[in-house]
Amino acid sequence: MKGLIKFYHPDETLEYHIRKCFCKVVFLNNKNTLVVEIESSDDLEHVEEDSYQNEYPQVSFTVEDFEIPVDSILKLSGKSFKIPAFEEKENEIGDMEDIFYTNLNLNDEEDLDTDDNELKFGKDEEGNLKMIWTGYCEDFITNKDPLKFKISCVFTNDILNIED
Repeated sequence: MKGLIKFYHPDETLEYHIRKCFCKVVFLNNKNTLVVEIESSDDLEHVEEDSYQNEYPQVSFTVEDFEIPVDSILKLSGKSFKIPAFEEKENEIGDMEDIFYTNLNLNDEEDLDTDDNELKFGKDEEGNLKMIWTGYCEDFITNKDPLKFKISCVFTNDILNIED
């Protein structure tokens, strides 16, 4: 599995290696939706002793229920999606409710919103589906300006259950 998560803090860049990644197109409520799950490893061997990252050894990102115009993972390559953190939508009984699409979880404890999310899909040199996800999240270190992040990962065909 190939992948990296980076948070660009003004004092240092936090770099996480991806342990698990998952991507699927799901037919839900009469629409095709994107589901992405990315989890970092908790390995900190590459991290300096005084790094902020030691306080946050593991992170995970998710995208859920975001409607997309494709019906299979095979059709994601070459596509790009701008995903809001949430949308306010009217439910079946006419009440307005917030639908959350993206999430960042720190150490299985704290959930943060992500903003200005853009997911770009393509193929790597071996023909596997790759994704670059950029956006911003709350500064979980100093609570100042939002932190820019970038996720690069490859979903191998065996993970996606795709046959050539």
